[in-house]
Amino acid sequence: MNRRQRRWQLRTAGMLRVKNMYGPFTEIGQLWYNKTREEGNKLEAQMAQRMEKNRDEFFAQKDASMREGLKEFGYSNEQIELMQEAWAITVIKDKETYRADRKRAQELLRQARSLNK
Repeated sequence: MNRRQRRWQLRTAGMLRVKNMYGPFTEIGQLWYNKTREEGNKLEAQMAQRMEKNRDEFFAQKDASMREGLKEFGYSNEQIELMQEAWAITVIKDKETYRADRKRAQELLRQARSLNK
């Protein structure tokens, strides 16, 4: 559930009215805010794991389909490995090493082309 849905559930249960009776610096208010903060952190961690898992599955499927396509075009296994490594470097971008990664990917593609000759 997203935040709006959780808030709606709390409102229909009458919990928000009870929460608003206590200030944020009272003991009960602190318990409430600590509990919701922990729940939020837990939900955020779960969402990050789901997103990472989905991304990994997508890239694995994409990798397999690219390998099949490259084999159909007649590339050797060594060339495919170099091309896949270059693709993997360019797909996930890192701000600090972006230019170096691009240069490395271009070098790998040149190596793959030179294997063909």
